[in-house]
Amino acid sequence: MRRILLVVGVAIAALAAATLAVTAAAPAAGPPRYLDRQAPIQERVGDLLNRMTLSEKVGQMDQIVIGKLRAPTEPANGDCNNAGGNHDPLQTSCLQRVLVDYNTGSILSGGTDNPADNTGHGWAEQYNTIQHYAIDHSRLHIPVIYGVDAVHGFGHPYEATLFPQSIGMGATWDTELAQAAGAATREQLLATGGNWDFAPVQDLARDNRWGRYYETWAEEPELAAALGGANIRGLQGGGFDSPQVAATVKHFAGYSESINGHDRVEAQLPIRYLQDIFLPAYAGGIDAGAATVMVDSGSINNVPATASHFLLTEELRQRLGFKGVVISDYGDVPALQNAYHIASDFPGAIAKAVNAGVDVSMTPFDYVRWNNGLIQDVQNGLVSEKRIDDSVRRILTLKFELGLFDHPYVDPTTADAAVKANKDLARKAADESMTLLRNQSATLPLTTSSKLVVTGPSADSVANQLGGWSVSWQGVYDAGNHVCCMGDPNQIPPATTVLEGIQAQDSNVTSVPTDQAVTDAQRAAAVAAMSSADAAVVAVGERAYAEGLGDNPTPALPADQQSLIAALEATGKPVIVVVIAGRPLGLGPAATANALLMAYLPGTEGGAGVADVLFGTVNPSGHLPATWPSASDHNAGDFQSGGVSTAGDEPKFFDQLPGTNSGQGSGYNARYPFGFGLSYTTFATSGLSVTGSVSRHGTVTATFTVANTGNRAGTAVVPVYVRQPVSDVIAPPRRLVGFTRVDLASGASQVQHVSFPVSELAVTPADIDSSKRPAVEPGAYQVQVGSQTANFSIAD
Repeated sequence: MRRILLVVGVAIAALAAATLAVTAAAPAAGPPRYLDRQAPIQERVGDLLNRMTLSEKVGQMDQIVIGKLRAPTEPANGDCNNAGGNHDPLQTSCLQRVLVDYNTGSILSGGTDNPADNTGHGWAEQYNTIQHYAIDHSRLHIPVIYGVDAVHGFGHPYEATLFPQSIGMGATWDTELAQAAGAATREQLLATGGNWDFAPVQDLARDNRWGRYYETWAEEPELAAALGGANIRGLQGGGFDSPQVAATVKHFAGYSESINGHDRVEAQLPIRYLQDIFLPAYAGGIDAGAATVMVDSGSINNVPATASHFLLTEELRQRLGFKGVVISDYGDVPALQNAYHIASDFPGAIAKAVNAGVDVSMTPFDYVRWNNGLIQDVQNGLVSEKRIDDSVRRILTLKFELGLFDHPYVDPTTADAAVKANKDLARKAADESMTLLRNQSATLPLTTSSKLVVTGPSADSVANQLGGWSVSWQGVYDAGNHVCCMGDPNQIPPATTVLEGIQAQDSNVTSVPTDQAVTDAQRAAAVAAMSSADAAVVAVGERAYAEGLGDNPTPALPADQQSLIAALEATGKPVIVVVIAGRPLGLGPAATANALLMAYLPGTEGGAGVADVLFGTVNPSGHLPATWPSASDHNAGDFQSGGVSTAGDEPKFFDQLPGTNSGQGSGYNARYPFGFGLSYTTFATSGLSVTGSVSRHGTVTATFTVANTGNRAGTAVVPVYVRQPVSDVIAPPRRLVGFTRVDLASGASQVQHVSFPVSELAVTPADIDSSKRPAVEPGAYQVQVGSQTANFSIAD
C-alpha cells in the first residue's frame, strides 16, 4: 500500500533556519542529514538526535490517547476532554499543545476510540490530519507513530473483514495462514494509518478463567511461538530492518498466569516456569523480527513487570537479544505510584520504569506530568540523559524504518476497499479453525436437504461471533445485552452469522430466535419446531467481552443454554451443538450431544465456516490449541485475590495442563486433550525414524509417513513430541517440538520431515534457588508421533 509523499519546500526552508537557533548541540549549517533519504538510517537518527532538546527527546517517549486531541468545542487552554466521545472533532489548540508544546511522539486510539466516520476513509482522514499537524508545526518536523489494537484484523472500522480471534487461529495449526492473516491486517493498517499494531498476544492459554484467553494462540510455547512468529512476518512485511507496520510482542512476560484468573494482577512464577515455559513463546515473536514489545501489566513475584530490570533488560535484551522499542501497557507507569505503591510520586515511578527498560510510556492522558517528571528525573540524577538517548534512538530508528519521515501520509481513497478486502481468506481461516469434538454415529456431515431447526443465542449474533476488539473494546453493539464500551448501534459489521451461513446451503431451515438468556417460551418454541425437523443446530456460548470484564471464575455454558440443549435432546432427534466462545467451557448436556463443534470466535465469515463444516463442504481440520478441562471448576487460582474483578477464586488442578502432572492422583484427565480434533476421514502415521545422536547445538529431524486411510480427502495435523525418560530436574512428560499439516486425497500418503533445534529441549538446571539460564541436558530422549516412538541421544 503506497503512502502519499508530501514534502513542502517552505517547511524544509523553515527547518534549515530553525537549526541555527536550537538550544541543543547543532551540526554545521546546511541541509539536515536526517532529511537525506539516501543516507543510512543510523546516520539520519544520529543527526536528528543531536539536534533535539531534552524536552523533545522526552516527548518522543510518551504515547497519548487521541481523546486528548478531541473535544466538542475548541478549549482555550488546549486541554481537550473528549466529553462528546467519538463524535468530537480534533481541535487545533489541543493538537498544538500535545504535539508541539509537549513534543508528544506517539498517539493511541484505544479500544473505544473511533472517528465519527468509523470507516476506512474516516480513519485515514483522521490520521492524516494528526500527522500533518505534527510534521508541519513541530520544530524538527518529526512524525508521530500511531498505535492501535488490530488483534484479528483491524477491528475498528465497522465494515472491516475480521479473522478468527487468535485462539481460533491457533486451532488451525497453520503457520502459512497465520502469516497471510498478518499480511491482510497490514494492508488494512497501511491504508488507514495505524502503523503501530499492539499485536500479537504471545501469552499462553493456561487459565481459561482469564478474560483475555481468546487473544492467545495456544497453551504450548512451541505452537504459540510458531504461529505468532509467522503472524509477525506477515504483519510487518519488509524484513527485519524495514517493517511496514510495527508488530508488538505482548505482554512480556507471564501476563496470562495470574494467581486467580483475574486480569492485571500478580503472578507467582518460579524462574523455571518463567524461563522454560513462558519465555519461548515470546522468543518466537522476537526471533521473527518483532519491532516492539509491550510489558506485562501485572507483577511477577511481587515486582511490577514495568519496573523489573531483570525482566526488561536482562531477560529481554541480554538473553533474548531484543533490539527494538519497549512500551508499557495502558497507564502502567502511573500505576507504579497509585496502584503498586512502589514509588512515592510520579517522577519516581517514571524513573523506575525507564531505568528498568521502558522506552515509551502509554501514559495515556498526562503528557504534562510525564514531560515535567522525566526532565526532573534527569536534573536530579535519577535518570541519565544517555539512558534517554538510548530510548529515543530506538524510537527514531523505528520511525525511519517505517518510512514515516519520507512517506508520512496515507491515501484515504483506497482505505475503504482495503479494510473490506480478503473475505475469502477470512473464510478459509474460519473453515480451518472449526474443531469437531464429537460426532456420534456420523451425525455430520448433514445433507443440504435436511430439515433443520436453528436456534440459540449465538445463532444470529454478530456480537457473539466476533467477540471483543471488534468495532469497539467490548465488541459490537448488542441490543438487550449492551455493556460498557461497545460499538455504535448503527455500526454492525456485514458479517455472515451461523444462521445465515446455514440458510445459504440449506433452504429447509426453521429459525427459532432466542435472547442471550433463553426464556422458557423460547425453549418451548424450539422444542415445538422439532416435530417437523430432522435435527437441531443450537449455537451457544458466550457474549462478547474483553480483558477484565471477561474474567469468569467458572467458565461454563449458562444454565438457560444447557436447559435448551437438554430439552432439544429429549426430543430424541439429533442435536448438533455449535460453541461460539473464546475459551473451553463447562458443557453440561452439550457433552452428550450427537455432534459438538467448537467454532471459537470465528470472525466476519464465521457463519459460512460453520456451515461449510456442518454440510461437509469442508472436512474439519481444526485441532485444540489448548486443553479442554473435564469440568468447569477445574481451573484457576491458588491464592487470595488482590484484584478488583468480581470473579472469585476456585481451586487449581494442574492435571488439566499437559506437562505438569507429577504426583499420585494428578493424572491428565482432560475432557478433550491438547491437539484433539476429529475429521470426516481417518489418518495413520507409520515409519517413524529420527536422527540418532546430536550435539547440544544440533538439529533433530523426525521422518514419518502420514496416510489418509478413509474414504474422502482431508487434512491431517500431526504433532511431534519429545519425551525425556530421565532428567536431573523434573521435565514435562512430553514437549511439543514441531508439527505438520498435510492435505491428502483418500488413500494417499506422504513422507513428512519435521526438524527442531536441540535448544528447544533446554530446561533451567540445578536446585530450587537456581538463577542459571536454561541448558540442554545430555542423555537419552524419545520422539513421539501418534502411537510411534523413536529414540535419540544428545551428546555431552
